[in-house]
Formats: sequence, structure tokens, C-alpha cells
Amino acid sequence: MKNSIVFLCLILMVSCQQKETVTKPNSEELLKSQIESWKQQLLLNGEVGKPCQDNVDKWSAENPERYYGLPKESIKSKYFDANNDKINDVLLYFPAGDCCSCSIGINEASDYLKLIYSNENEFLSNDNLREKIASKIENEFYAQTNTDVERAVFSITDFNKDISGTYKLWTLEDPDCCASIEGTFMYNPFAFKIQITHQNVK
Repeated sequence: MKNSIVFLCLILMVSCQQKETVTKPNSEELLKSQIESWKQQLLLNGEVGKPCQDNVDKWSAENPERYYGLPKESIKSKYFDANNDKINDVLLYFPAGDCCSCSIGINEASDYLKLIYSNENEFLSNDNLREKIASKIENEFYAQTNTDVERAVFSITDFNKDISGTYKLWTLEDPDCCASIEGTFMYNPFAFKIQITHQNVK
């Protein structure tokens, strides 16, 4: 009898711990940990450097082969149960901002973003959304207009069922300074589908 009571208590403790793990994706402590881990990952992978500074040469020497820096302000976050499992998923994002070391040429870039989502009793992340969304915008624009595309950059505005935002798109005829197409997009990160609107701004 005593052993049965001890076993029952252990089951209850494990169940409580599992429940706590599953229901804390947007706790402040976990969110802070995820943000710091993502910053470190971006730095170590060479995707960004430290925040930009006034001395461009010094920044470039300290952050070789980087063009954009981590934001000086806080990284933004939005919550939504995008995969309908009754647990909030988290979208972390920040704008690339001005190029820290570009003296000439293209100076605009897409937002950096990371989606943390629930999968049964664990949390996984999608770190490839920046390239995926830009590519989806380019391909969808080509499918709708049969117009070749040089590149697209986007900014996040919201996160619910879809990741949504605005974008600029350069055709092959556009100069580096000026995109000729602007529009909005909605991308579903679980169905991998995108919807776009577009208009000519010239």
C-alpha cells in the first residue's frame, strides 16, 4: 500500500512537470532564454553582427563578412496558436534596419524571424522563414504576372493563422535604389502557402 501511494505521487509529480513544460511557451523566462539563444545563433552563424556603431570601419573589422547588426532595441514577439493545438506558438522578429557597413548598392533587407511552435510535448523552431518567405513572394509574383524577379524584401506586421506583412520587389529592370513593386503577403508556415497582393509604384 505504501509503495502504491509513493508510485501515485511520482506519477502526479511527472504529470504536473509535463503539463508545466507544455503550457509555458510564452512565459517571460522561457521567452528571454529563446531570444538570447537566437541572438547567439545569428552571431555565430555569421548572419548578423553586433549592433551597428557610428565607426563603420571599426564595426566591419569586429564583424567581418557581416552587413547587418542585431537591433539595439528589444526583439519583437507575437503569439498565436497557429497549428491549432491549443498552445500558443511564438514568432520572434526584428527588422534588418540600415546596413551597418554598406557604402554603396542595395541597403534594404528582410526582417529576421524565427517561429517557435509546439509539437505534442516539445517545442521546435523554424529558422528558415526569412529565405522561405522571400522566395515564396518572388515565385508567386512570377506565377501571377510572368515577370522575372531580381529579389524581394519584406517586413512583418502580424502573426495569427498566417505570418503577414508588406514587401518590396525588384524586377530585372529596376535599379538597385528603387523597387517597382510593393504589396502585402500572408504566409501559412504549416501549410507552406502564400497569398500576395501587388501594385506598381512607378
